[in-house]
Amino acid sequence: MKRLLLSVVMLMAGSGAAGADVTSPRPPIEPVLERMLVTYIRPGYAGFNLSVSGLSTATRALCETPSGDRLGAARAAFRAAADSWARIEWLRLGPVMSHNRLERVLFFPDRKGTGRKQVQSAIAQKDASVTDAGSLAGQSVAMQGLGAIEFLLFGSGSDALAHSKASHRCAFAHAAADNLVNLSNEIITGWGPDSTAVPVFLKPGADNPLYRTDTEALNVLLGQMIHGLEAIRDTRIGAFLDTENPDHDRPKSALFWRSEMTLPTIRAGLSGLEALFNASGIEVVAEDQAPKLAAMIRFEFSQAIRTADSLDAPVAELLADPQTREKLAYLAYAIKIIIARLDQEFAQAGGLAVGFSFGDGD
Repeated sequence: MKRLLLSVVMLMAGSGAAGADVTSPRPPIEPVLERMLVTYIRPGYAGFNLSVSGLSTATRALCETPSGDRLGAARAAFRAAADSWARIEWLRLGPVMSHNRLERVLFFPDRKGTGRKQVQSAIAQKDASVTDAGSLAGQSVAMQGLGAIEFLLFGSGSDALAHSKASHRCAFAHAAADNLVNLSNEIITGWGPDSTAVPVFLKPGADNPLYRTDTEALNVLLGQMIHGLEAIRDTRIGAFLDTENPDHDRPKSALFWRSEMTLPTIRAGLSGLEALFNASGIEVVAEDQAPKLAAMIRFEFSQAIRTADSLDAPVAELLADPQTREKLAYLAYAIKIIIARLDQEFAQAGGLAVGFSFGDGD
């Protein structure tokens, strides 16, 4: 929460007040916040909970009766969980920001390979503490979440899960999946009707620590989308693609390269942010000044998502082919266009100062 409040304060300091060109009152923000909660936040975390519950079931079955089919099912369940998380990952508000939940679900970027090294060490030592969800929850964040599970199910030595009772490695994967179920339950409870986060989120006011006015609330919501897009461009695509020099590409620095979920999760992240824009109805704040702008933003989203959808291959193959590598560069550019639409045109039409952005501030 401290990080969140600091981000909000920094955002407000750099944003300024309503633009001078806005001559009519902006629609109230509370209906937007309500729609966002009901149609995006709660369903998004419920979907993640469902997918990690499926992952828990699949890893338990694999541990009980190892086989190629059950390993395949566990890997498919992982891919579903990674996809569902990508659709809600960029919401950096509320209970996911407490107790390191965000990093415990997914620790990335991990430039030094900390998670992989810790997971390998735990496997080599047959560390019993990682085979129980309760004790694993107190371990390093890099060992708890999707990154750790990906290595356990797809990394070196993972094929043994299908042919023998690799009991420790399998128990580790199952404990990590159960840990994600527990984390998702906590987040869902935190957004429930009896939680303290909901009234803070839904109603700006003088005593509200998140936002005092509709303008501040709009700053925060728009900043969530912009930060998410920047992060997809810079820490997802930028992790493996050097737009200036192909010799500096880093396919094994990509998130989820082992499971071939790099581009699918980028696509899911873009789809999730598009859903946030549409489900919240945030476009209402800009309709008076720019009635066609929301349609233009949706078009830009569709272009980026279509491009990501066409990149259906492992990262190393995409980078090795000049044509698909050029498509990756175009995808980064298409995301840049959406950011500019939101950061400049939409912000101004909604009565905000041009040029604000969360940048690196989560």
